Amino acid sequence: MEGVVLSQESTQGMTRESTAVQTSRRDPEQEYESLFSNIKSLQDQLEETRLDLANSCAERKELVEILNDLRTRVQPAGRLADRKVMGFVKQLKYNISDLAEQWPKGVPLKSPSMDHKYLSHLQSITPESSDYRRLLQDEDRRPQVVESFIWKVLTIEVCGLFYWAGESVAPHIRGLHLFFTPGQLGSPRLCDTQMWTSKTTQLFFEALNSRGDDEKEQNKLYLERIKNQITSLITETLGLTTSSSGSIAEQLDDIVQGAIELDKRFCQQAARWEWKYSYKSYHEGDLVFDGDSMHSDRAERFSSDETAQVQKEVKFVISPALVKRGDDDGMNEGLETTVMKMVVSCKDT
Repeated sequence: MEGVVLSQESTQGMTRESTAVQTSRRDPEQEYESLFSNIKSLQDQLEETRLDLANSCAERKELVEILNDLRTRVQPAGRLADRKVMGFVKQLKYNISDLAEQWPKGVPLKSPSMDHKYLSHLQSITPESSDYRRLLQDEDRRPQVVESFIWKVLTIEVCGLFYWAGESVAPHIRGLHLFFTPGQLGSPRLCDTQMWTSKTTQLFFEALNSRGDDEKEQNKLYLERIKNQITSLITETLGLTTSSSGSIAEQLDDIVQGAIELDKRFCQQAARWEWKYSYKSYHEGDLVFDGDSMHSDRAERFSSDETAQVQKEVKFVISPALVKRGDDDGMNEGLETTVMKMVVSCKDT
């Protein structure tokens, strides 16, 4: 019998079938090993990614802290150069002086009742509590008295009261500020208190800007109420009726708004900016003219003898001095700079 000769094609087919059978027999074990290897590789990658993420989070946290520190020490939001601060101060001072010059003449004065809220401020600006009545009727002296009174109201009823923070926040900041402020003027804690105020102000505005329009509108309405109240009390105390105070009230409203804005800017600075009248009150002793810390009003007529000028008795302070305590970094609390002199009247009342 003749042998059967297989073709090359048949041989290759049989080989493929044999290989396929062998492969199918190895698949489960090899696949398990492959899957196990892949899982382990993925776990290693996941662990590596987790470590990278943890390191990135730590680096980000460190960078945020560095950035916040730089914002605080170098150029925080709201921190201004002295010349810019003084620009706002000079504008407010000019607006008050300009309004005082325009104050209506010949308006019959209504004597405010003894329990009137601002009467004590009006009485305190002159050595004798009744002098303001006569001076307000004097056309040459009226601007001085009006200017002095407005400044007195602003420094007591606006500055340092944090109205800009809104109705719900302002009382809490006032309370904390009073709690943190030490009793002694030269205490090193004054520096810490100012830095706290500066950072708190910055954080407050960041929080407010992230909130809805409703809260911003509420703050706006609150400021309008405060301004209207202060403006009305000033005009009433000085004897103006509602019908005669038209443009005067509008200018006063702008002045009070300017004082609130300036108070906000003071709170954002590292140094302490303070309005200062004198270390002595009228009841503690006479105040004499000091050219180093005072300007005489432009209406004054001093002798050319400088000694005679220094010896002049101050009758009342027209506008307070502005003092900067500490440096731009919030340090060196002992450094005190008079950036704006007091304006005083030495004329006999």
